[in-house]
Amino acid sequence: MGCLRNIINLVIIILAIIGFLSIGGKEYLDANVIPTVKKVNIEVQAGIDKTGKTFTELSLKEIGAIFWNAIKSTMFTKKVTGEYEITEVKGLMGYDTKIAEDIKTGQKMVLVDTKDKVLLDLNKTDKAELKADMLKLAKKHKALPVKFDDIDIVELGKWKALNKDLKYVKISIKDKSSNKEITAMISSYPDKDDSKMIVTFAEKTKFSRKIAEKFFKKAP
Repeated sequence: MGCLRNIINLVIIILAIIGFLSIGGKEYLDANVIPTVKKVNIEVQAGIDKTGKTFTELSLKEIGAIFWNAIKSTMFTKKVTGEYEITEVKGLMGYDTKIAEDIKTGQKMVLVDTKDKVLLDLNKTDKAELKADMLKLAKKHKALPVKFDDIDIVELGKWKALNKDLKYVKISIKDKSSNKEITAMISSYPDKDDSKMIVTFAEKTKFSRKIAEKFFKKAP
């Protein structure tokens, strides 16, 4: 089942790329996505060669394992550092992403390098408008680990992260896959060449702002 899910996720990524091409994203793909896809393809071929079989002779389970191992070896690195398990994802749709999980609580801290693109404008103060922007952003990124249809904005404020005073939006959502209440905080800051977005989330009863602040205080 896991291998089938991995293949489905890969198909979703491919469909997203096709859709992106249809709206004029060829130049972006050539610079940011195609090189990664080529690396994955090389790893896939190497994985097939190791089996001594042709592609048509492989089982669905074997194909899933080969593709997933190729993606992990090309785009993912994972390590345990102190209190956190950190996964780094390189070059997915042009973004480099670091995901840290607090080992004790399971709370996630996500740092996305969006380069010169701001994914969410937190200068807006109208909650309805901000909510619409977040739902639109979530709809575009269907591979999010938390699935939801609606957002409840709990509060807007400022906090210290990445050595900056950043605006944040704190939200509450219901994860459709687990049926659990999730609390999250989202911040972003615009920069001409180095924009970033940070997100932290956990089950409502386990969420801690202090855990996130501690990580983002040291995060590069």
